[in-house]
Amino acid sequence: MSKYLYIFDPGHGGLVGGKYVTPGKRSPKFADGNVLYEGVNNRDNVTRIMAAFRAAGLECVDIVNSNQDVPLSKRVGDANKLAKGRKAIFISIHSDAAGDGTNWHPASGISVYSSKGQTVSDTFASVVIEQLQSKFQSTVKWRFDQTDHDKDKEENFYVLAHTAMPAILCELGFHTNQQEAQRILTPNWKDKIVASLLAAAQRWEQQH
Repeated sequence: MSKYLYIFDPGHGGLVGGKYVTPGKRSPKFADGNVLYEGVNNRDNVTRIMAAFRAAGLECVDIVNSNQDVPLSKRVGDANKLAKGRKAIFISIHSDAAGDGTNWHPASGISVYSSKGQTVSDTFASVVIEQLQSKFQSTVKWRFDQTDHDKDKEENFYVLAHTAMPAILCELGFHTNQQEAQRILTPNWKDKIVASLLAAAQRWEQQH
């Protein structure tokens, strides 16, 4: 039985009526004219991750459960209500970006964020990073901040600073890097993300 409720937050909006509802948050056009919409890809990743969690007996929920771009305050408020009186972990899924968004940019890599200061979120982030590294190894650039002796980066993003539970935000590759954007959409990349987060949660359940 799952000790924790894993609350997933697929960042930004999706497609509504065939139109992407979030300004920006997309790749430049590929040669074939297609575009990687971050919010759409985030939802696909969360769907895959949650299927694996449920198959492994881990309780989880999509806090957005919509293609609309739900305000951050509602995402956090709903998550805090679900977590009241029980153990929970908040995991926000994103891809990263650099440049003006209209041209491909060389920046690449994976990073995991927690809020500023040493909290349980840092500990969970370290477990996630360890599993991501074990799956991706040297095939990606690792974007770390080790000034506080761990590898997660720290920012007071709204979903990290206002959640009443350990919370992390994963930037799983740059959709503004042409080669990485192509990789982000592959089953191989997605399978590694799923396997990493599942293994991290299973280890967390064992240790906590």
